[in-house]
Amino acid sequence: MKLINVYIEHLTLQLNQLFTYACDEPVQKGCRVKVDFAHRECIGFVQETDVKSDLKNIKPVLEVIDKEPLLNEELLDLAQYISKRYVCSVISAYKTMLPPALRPSSTYKKIIYEDHVYLSSSTLPLTSKQANVYEEIKDKLPMKASEFRKLTKSLAKPLIEKGYVKLRKLPKSNDVLPSYIEDSIHELTLEQKNAIEEIENSNDSCFLLHGVTGSGKTEVFLHLAQTVLKQNKQVLFLVPEIGLTPMMIERVMARFQRKVAIYHSQLNDQEKYEQYCLVKDKKVDIVIGTRSAAFMPFDDLGLILMDEEHDTSYKQDSMPRYHTRDIALWRAKYHGCKVVLSSATPSLESYSRAYKNVYHLVSLTKRIYDQMPEIHLVDMKEERNQFGLSQRLIDAIQKTLDKNDQVILLLNRRGYLPVVRCSNCNEVMMCPDCGIALTYHKSNDSLMCHCCGNVYRFDHTCPKCHSHHFFQVGMGTERLEENIQMLFPNANIVRMDADSTKRKNAHAKLLKEFEQSGDILLGTQMVAKGLDFERVTLVGILQADNALIHSDYRSCEIAYQMLEQASGRSGRGVKKGDVYIQTYDPGHYVMQSVLKHDYLGFFRKEMSYRHLGVYPPYVFLCCIIYSHESLEKAMDVALLGKQFLSQFKVLGPLEINMRQRQKRVRLIVKSKDETQLNQTIWKLVEYHRSLKTNVKQDINMYPLILEE
Repeated sequence: MKLINVYIEHLTLQLNQLFTYACDEPVQKGCRVKVDFAHRECIGFVQETDVKSDLKNIKPVLEVIDKEPLLNEELLDLAQYISKRYVCSVISAYKTMLPPALRPSSTYKKIIYEDHVYLSSSTLPLTSKQANVYEEIKDKLPMKASEFRKLTKSLAKPLIEKGYVKLRKLPKSNDVLPSYIEDSIHELTLEQKNAIEEIENSNDSCFLLHGVTGSGKTEVFLHLAQTVLKQNKQVLFLVPEIGLTPMMIERVMARFQRKVAIYHSQLNDQEKYEQYCLVKDKKVDIVIGTRSAAFMPFDDLGLILMDEEHDTSYKQDSMPRYHTRDIALWRAKYHGCKVVLSSATPSLESYSRAYKNVYHLVSLTKRIYDQMPEIHLVDMKEERNQFGLSQRLIDAIQKTLDKNDQVILLLNRRGYLPVVRCSNCNEVMMCPDCGIALTYHKSNDSLMCHCCGNVYRFDHTCPKCHSHHFFQVGMGTERLEENIQMLFPNANIVRMDADSTKRKNAHAKLLKEFEQSGDILLGTQMVAKGLDFERVTLVGILQADNALIHSDYRSCEIAYQMLEQASGRSGRGVKKGDVYIQTYDPGHYVMQSVLKHDYLGFFRKEMSYRHLGVYPPYVFLCCIIYSHESLEKAMDVALLGKQFLSQFKVLGPLEINMRQRQKRVRLIVKSKDETQLNQTIWKLVEYHRSLKTNVKQDINMYPLILEE
């Protein structure tokens, strides 16, 4: 009987260690086993085999689940890198890498199998009718058993029993791809040709493709991918959100006319497993997906293309809190391939690295049709408005619709009313778990917390004074849709937000509807990037100042990126585009930078503020949150943590919003030495464990958004 070391399925850092078990059958590193842990059946992930140990009373493995490793050596090493860099458990990295059906978890979903019929051989006699059917069907095999039975009807059973065909169970497959579409050939501009040549001929490994909106960055991607595919290597296309996946899939499939794998959160467990296997079994050489696609089991990766690299969606907000860009760079180094990061509004970290020649900067300064949209800053302090829309914007929408052109309206707030306040006693309806204002959703007459996702029935009665009257202040996308329909009753309006895209394939269906018959597309930030519709000649941005009012150090950067990206949806074809931005502070440097399409001006201004405030990219950050039902206990442990981190600049402790009825206290740690910060935070984990406290410690290395 051999000894093995395994990681247990629980994610807590307290169990981020190896446990030894005895195994009486062969098992390899990277396989799952069932074990007894603390008198409960758990799933373990084998990390080491043929282990020597002096321990006594070693428990036996209850069951070996996998005969072959689920992860190759590269991904096993990557999990260790993620754990070390982001101060998280190794098992959390393994769970993130694998599709749900293969995760080391006792609650993992079973793989669904279905019967397939294969040709076999037999000498048993057939009736003339059976023989005729067999001759008709044999050249069409293999096929699904359900299809076989439809074709052979009552003769299916005797053909199987007599051995002329045999059944084999295979994982159920689903068609998750659109049908092939015709490619539209675009003649490359001189800038595009130069960009492709510069990237292909350079010995550098990481490139930042900074191109204004509509400059043809995707076309550059496709040409780079074509070169790599001719070398029989694999290509990974990364997009930040599901909403951008359908358009990228269509472009890639149209260009290369071949099967691709796609991977994102709206696939069900079986579909994720199928897509994972397509890559593992080397049946596809192109993968398109969101951040989790970065962990696909590539064999010979030749190029990684990361679109909209600035997007905060690339940072995972639960353990392991990795950034997809780091994963891409690590895997590119392992495979010896190139990474191309692309954006019209690069993150300050990426552009500063390009500025210092850590990344190779490649620029596209002109649009394909060589005309940027004209920006109009609408000062809402002076503008007459109706239903939250300025008269200038209403007039512009009417003119656009009269020309049979299309409109995109951005309001980065979903729901109907963002705050529900009693008009009698001013009581605000709050989430009992998070302590923040609930949003009213008219479609299902409910109150929703946009933080934890909890939904509450709304009886239109104030819980404090029992009044039935509430202020109608503020607006979300639901109410905007209602208002727009009243203003433009003949317009076909398509709403795209987290509520309207819950159903499977909703993103693709809504975008297709807008392309074919829509007049106005309105929604949250998911309509602000990546969309390319030639008939869109007007973009309206409502409540543009909302992004600037957050206390987060990155709020101005996020606001600029969203406004510039949204503006870029207008005038992408031969027609001139206009953008109306409704703001109460048109003189703000973010608004002025968008007005002039001046990324470099914004970069210099924002970098000067970051330098003064000592924030990234000048320092490295770590956000630590302590949570407990008692604010006093959470604060006491946070103060101990701050004392332990006395060698660094530490902001806090500061009380922030609750989660799951737990009081929370935040520390922000700043350091110019990344290695020292990382090592010390790992020591803090051990120190916290030694306190033997029930106050939870939650670590977020290199946060993009500071929780409030």
